[in-house]
Amino acid sequence: MRNFAIAVILLIVTAGYVNYFSGVQPMPPVRPLADFPGEVAGFRQIGEDQLFSDEIMQVLGVDHYIMREYRDKDGYRLWLYIGYYESQTKGDIIHSPKHCMPGSGWSPLSQSVESLNLSGDSRPVSIAQMFMQKGLEKQLVHYWYHGRGRVIANEYLDRGLMILDSLLRRRSDGALVRITGTGGDFVVAAEKQQHFAAELLRIIPQYLPD
Repeated sequence: MRNFAIAVILLIVTAGYVNYFSGVQPMPPVRPLADFPGEVAGFRQIGEDQLFSDEIMQVLGVDHYIMREYRDKDGYRLWLYIGYYESQTKGDIIHSPKHCMPGSGWSPLSQSVESLNLSGDSRPVSIAQMFMQKGLEKQLVHYWYHGRGRVIANEYLDRGLMILDSLLRRRSDGALVRITGTGGDFVVAAEKQQHFAAELLRIIPQYLPD
């Protein structure tokens, strides 16, 4: 029912979105993503930032991104991807991990929405979780859509709000934040990734516009 309501909203505003699309203003990041901290929540960056090929960049259509690996004192490793779009247009829009990862051979074992309690904030923040498997390898993923002052776990809701913001605020900027790591020990991996995510949620507003 919820997805149906969102779909109706999308249909209602699509015509207006097309008419107002040319008025959307690109929003650059507040600070370069390349300056993102090399230490987050007890995790330290390993090596240099990964750079995507021209072919991948053409598919993503992203304006700014970081892709880097972190490791904590226990040796648990995770990858952080933040892809930021100054404005989202047809063809240059956030790609949902729900579609990209299965397309890369990963089969979903479970999907859920997790609530994080952030210090200093009385309201929990919801982020998406996917538990994936390819062959004998298991992977845990947490992600959310971060843009225009919101943290959204649902891609359909994020898309609907993006269209409304393009109409009312002349903005369609947004980012995908994705944390990926081994999920062999699910409980431990979930605890570590969510701890990392909670710190990211505190830091990211220093880099992306509200």
